[in-house]
Amino acid sequence: MGSEMNRRGLMKLTGGSLLAAAASTAAGRAVADEPSAVGPIIVDGCSPAAPTAEYLELLRKGGVDCWNVSMLPSLLQMSQLLEFAARNAAHVEIAKTAADIRRIKREGRISLTIGWQEADLFVMKGESDWWSKPPKTTMRLFYDLGLRVCGLIYNLTNAFAGGCLDPHVGLTKAGRTIVSQMQSLGILVDVGGHTGERSSLDIIVMAERPVVCTHSNIAALNANPRNTSDRVIEGIAKTGGLFGVSAIDPFMSWGRDDVGKRKEPRRRADIKRYVDELDYLKRLVGVDHIGVGGDFTTGATSSINPEESFAFPPEMTYLQDPIQYAQGFEDISKLPAVRAEMERRGWRTNDIDKVMGENWMRVYEASFGA
Repeated sequence: MGSEMNRRGLMKLTGGSLLAAAASTAAGRAVADEPSAVGPIIVDGCSPAAPTAEYLELLRKGGVDCWNVSMLPSLLQMSQLLEFAARNAAHVEIAKTAADIRRIKREGRISLTIGWQEADLFVMKGESDWWSKPPKTTMRLFYDLGLRVCGLIYNLTNAFAGGCLDPHVGLTKAGRTIVSQMQSLGILVDVGGHTGERSSLDIIVMAERPVVCTHSNIAALNANPRNTSDRVIEGIAKTGGLFGVSAIDPFMSWGRDDVGKRKEPRRRADIKRYVDELDYLKRLVGVDHIGVGGDFTTGATSSINPEESFAFPPEMTYLQDPIQYAQGFEDISKLPAVRAEMERRGWRTNDIDKVMGENWMRVYEASFGA
């Protein structure tokens, strides 16, 4: 914020008129650089939707300024996203700093940040050297392409960490190295949710910058293995990070006790149930540590059959084709309805703005640069 003034200041000039003109110009630049010049930033902190013109329209209807395009690590998906941004440069740009996000909003466009839901591509076969010290990975390549957010694991344990289906498995030596490199380089580490509790807590202990949970729900409100415990949420907050709340229905309405009872829930989660999560987090860790991580799969493959899926077992979800979301918050265009429910419950405007995006911006600045 105010970066132009911080870097330059006013040059000392002779002549009153020149000094006044220089002061006026510099002040104008400073005002333009301030967040107030563009208003609060609204962020969807995690959604693996397909990058399409149709989804951009949903983002606009929702008032979203920045979308963290979340994906399983894939060279093809990375390439396709870069191609999408190039074809639609009049409407979007991949942001690599928080300043980029604010600038892109000033220009009337939507910023895209890139996120992965697991870290396997950092150690591609034949492209990594784990015999060297420190180990050599592909991390810098993907960072330069725009990767700024990354989790280590997707539900099932890998070489780095335990997944949410193995909650007692801790962070491995390789995982500690990857986390250290991510934090040093400026890639925001994603814990909780897909990552198991023990591994999440291990990451939190070693964190030197904020860590986040980009998209999950609260285990204390619904006993689902995909949800995150209060211990992890409180740990995230202590690092200065935040918890992004997912809008996926079964994480709020389905759990271990529902296995075998039904294929569709009798009572779907709705906007009120979604905001219950925000209220709980406000009481637990405060408004500075809450964000939106809708986890919308619009336009992408979004069918889950827990009877056939090892990574999505019946205690985690019911048969979903397509994936079901909270009623009234079925896609990102409905985000204003969440704000309206928060207002109805008496949330202050400033606090709503934090949850809608300014908390994400604070964490982005601390992680990958102002």
